Amino acid sequence: MRSTYLRHLALPLAIALTVPTVVATYPTAAWAQAKKQTIREQLPLEARGHWDAGIALVNNGKWAQARTSFAAAYDMSKNPRVLFNVAVCEKNIAQYHRAWATIQSQLAEKSKLPADEIADAQQFAAGLEKFIAHITIDIDQKDAEIYVNDDKIDNAKLPGPIDTSGGPIKVRAVKPGFAEATETKEVAGGRQDTFTIKMQALERTTIVNVNVIGPPRATVKVDNQEVGQTPYSGPVRVSETPHQISVEAPGYVTGVQPLVVKEGPPINLTMTLAPEQAKGKLVVVTKPPGATIEIDGKQVGATRWEGPVDARVHQVTVKKPGYYTWSYEADVPRGGERSLSASLNEDRNTSFVPWLIGTIVVGGALIVGIVLLATPPDQKPINGTLDPFTVRTNSRPGGGFPGFQF
Repeated sequence: MRSTYLRHLALPLAIALTVPTVVATYPTAAWAQAKKQTIREQLPLEARGHWDAGIALVNNGKWAQARTSFAAAYDMSKNPRVLFNVAVCEKNIAQYHRAWATIQSQLAEKSKLPADEIADAQQFAAGLEKFIAHITIDIDQKDAEIYVNDDKIDNAKLPGPIDTSGGPIKVRAVKPGFAEATETKEVAGGRQDTFTIKMQALERTTIVNVNVIGPPRATVKVDNQEVGQTPYSGPVRVSETPHQISVEAPGYVTGVQPLVVKEGPPINLTMTLAPEQAKGKLVVVTKPPGATIEIDGKQVGATRWEGPVDARVHQVTVKKPGYYTWSYEADVPRGGERSLSASLNEDRNTSFVPWLIGTIVVGGALIVGIVLLATPPDQKPINGTLDPFTVRTNSRPGGGFPGFQF
């Protein structure tokens, strides 16, 4: 019986917004008329302990601790009927905006609620609305962490309106490199108000506005640190030494501008970016003349060649018979010129072959001549009848057929 006691007691508590002092004297005859299943009976066993603890804590007036127990029972059961008691506890610790949000979560699951509990929840929510304030937060540092009465706010919800409990409202903003900023106001329930937060940098800065002519958008860097896209507006540290402001865009030459930033009004900087040239010029001259020139494996000329090429690294090769091949990787800049002088070294090893062949031929002829001169004749010459010719006759030693005579 006591498990449903808080559920039915909570509605008059919510409307009156007072902590009850007659919990134990609530009529018990009403429970005999209830035919529906109690909330506790619907809870799994592991959740009933938290439910019972919540009831006990309420009986001792410990609403914050009771809320924790009821919330644990809901997390284990996901029974939306439990949320009513969670909301009642939140109301009794003056967290009206949380109680209202909890009731809205309960009403989002109407299909799981009895009709009378739906009506109770709607009446409870209507009673809470007059205790909720609606605030708007206007802050210059949109990426700062923002807290409303110590509740962290999702920056995606800015500038608001943001619901919070009426009364003293403190908005606090925190960001690295900036002093913590706060603003506190009294905002009654049912009213609206705006909090304006301006954060002060821990070091002196001046706003620098950067615009670009050429590309539609460009990346802005301050001292090689990317800070945003054009049109850019942001703080830059005050310094006697110049900052390097650079603007980069695909297909354009990077623009760099030194800038001394002094404390004072915003500084306006406009930079013009020129389109990058896709090609450069390559010049190749050979020594000695007549050498063949190849670029990236393709023959393009001899002795001297110049012309446009893509702005990148190219493989240049120069060849000529009798000389060592010359090769070089040439990096051609965009819109610039790269000149190469290819001096080939003679390959002296190639002259050895004809010298060797000549030596062999001459040596062989010399040997043959020596052999012929050293061989004695076989017989005396015979004088023929056809003077003045003299014809030698050859005969093999020991006989054989005679030689021919002319």
